[in-house]
Amino acid sequence: MSASLSAAAAVAAAEHRSVLLICVDDLRPELRCYGAQHMLTPNIDRLSDSGVTFDRCYVQVAVCNPSRASTWTGLRPDRLNVYTLRTHFRETVPDAVTLPQHLRAHGYTCESLGKIFHNPWPDPRSWDRPHAWGKGSYTNYTPEQEEFRRGVERGLPDDAWQKGNLRGVITNAPDIADEDHRDGAMTLLAIDCLRVHKEAGEPFLLAVGFTLPHLPWAPPKSWWDRYDRDALPLPENPTPPEGAPEVAVGTSYELSHYADMVEMPTPYSGTLSESQTRRLRHAYFASVSFIDAQVGKLLDTLDELGMADDTIVVLWSDHGYKLGEHNGWSKMTNYEIDTRIPMIIRDPHAEANGQRCGRLVESLDLYPTLCELTGVPTPADLDGRSAAPLLDDCGATHLDAAFSQFVRGARIGNAMRTDRWRYVEWRRLDDAGLESRELYDQQNDPQENKNVVEEHPDVADRLAIRMQQTLVPGPVDLKATMHSDTGGRRAAIRWRNRRQGEVRVTWVNPMGQRMQAIDLEAGEQRDYNTFVGGLFAVESLDGRYHEYVRVGEDDAEIELGGDGADTPSASHRRPVVDGSSQDKRKQKTETDGD
Repeated sequence: MSASLSAAAAVAAAEHRSVLLICVDDLRPELRCYGAQHMLTPNIDRLSDSGVTFDRCYVQVAVCNPSRASTWTGLRPDRLNVYTLRTHFRETVPDAVTLPQHLRAHGYTCESLGKIFHNPWPDPRSWDRPHAWGKGSYTNYTPEQEEFRRGVERGLPDDAWQKGNLRGVITNAPDIADEDHRDGAMTLLAIDCLRVHKEAGEPFLLAVGFTLPHLPWAPPKSWWDRYDRDALPLPENPTPPEGAPEVAVGTSYELSHYADMVEMPTPYSGTLSESQTRRLRHAYFASVSFIDAQVGKLLDTLDELGMADDTIVVLWSDHGYKLGEHNGWSKMTNYEIDTRIPMIIRDPHAEANGQRCGRLVESLDLYPTLCELTGVPTPADLDGRSAAPLLDDCGATHLDAAFSQFVRGARIGNAMRTDRWRYVEWRRLDDAGLESRELYDQQNDPQENKNVVEEHPDVADRLAIRMQQTLVPGPVDLKATMHSDTGGRRAAIRWRNRRQGEVRVTWVNPMGQRMQAIDLEAGEQRDYNTFVGGLFAVESLDGRYHEYVRVGEDDAEIELGGDGADTPSASHRRPVVDGSSQDKRKQKTETDGD
């Protein structure tokens, strides 16, 4: 905690206030409270009116998994070594302590709903209760739409990457109630959770993660009807930045997962028609308004329960999003449009509530900020800096730069945003060799339409020195610390779950990426074909037990959970010890507390 506490943090030191953390996937700051008058977002706007709205908050990676991993561990991607969708931070930094883990260790009850960490990995050990999702569907496709998808897939070439992986249509307007959409159903779960926490009377962190406006865009029809498609604005800069290296602009490939977008062009190979652009933008805006309504229900519940004066509310997104800007769609670049996010913090005791903060802030800062606001000690090894002082004085000194990174193919882009400039270096992963640079003048070109690095080499050189103090150039090995060996002989094993509850067993491939997972009920056993040296992450869905298992030469049956005790798991793990005996092969992490 900082030596000079903010007014809000001083109160928190005496009374631990609760936290409602609202995470919205793919939400760019195109909201009315950010100046977008065409947007219908009255509930996020009223949160803005009663909290501090950060105008320049930047994520560390503009794609779901690494952004969330970095934010909730408080570690930069190049320290965490998580840059992609496939790598779990538990395999890269085994002793990382997440924000909810840390709060739990200081008396908080932490609970999560929806998408907080990346979808497949809710990280059970971060939470006091098993992670939950809303019931229902994200898509509500009709039988005709389902048949359309199957027909498109049948017509794909045999070598098409979408074969066997094709999703349905990218937009849908089902005539359903809000709660028939999975995000709407989750809102009702969150309201129930707030009521339970009110009765308990103990400090809590409730993390609520909405999936929309992530693809597919299928909010209830009533939210589509609130917009006039023909009146919606089109992107103002629908061409790639002049002078940008092609690697920097991306491919828009995410949209080509969907049956009606399989021929989605890249930013350099073609452009969507105006009618296509309007349809997709309409769908995105309708999705945002639907989520805005869910946010309103949560805020209303805090008011109804008399909890608003004792609960910190945070609205945060994992990255921005392109809707035709730079002739691109989706995220996955180092540009302003993808790295800048909306972030609003309402602390009931903050002096700057109702104001906008123009200071540079990083998503990494949220971890230490919430530590300070709740009166919990801030871990010394975090990479972020508490933004709590900005909640009392929006003009207080904070950061001189914000940093983002993105790996594409065999290259990494390191980016730095200062008050005026965005500077980017693209380097090879294997030897850190510099291949290209970008420089954008935010003062004269806020949409980043022209790379001016050749016009201002002295500025670029000066910024390079500053950036390399934080993002030190060097080879990048994407292989995780924990991974399967390669080349072992085949092995047939039998898993046996000796615990009292369900256990998930996930194979970690030789790159350290989590792949096939199987769930074992209490007492269940299952035969499994693998190979000697294969590594498996094992965790109970209630977060109370986890371990790594490496298959040895003499393994035929592997027992999980030992005596099945339900003691909370440790906040770190000891390393796997290789060996042929079962005692050496497994290192368990059940302890008496976090």
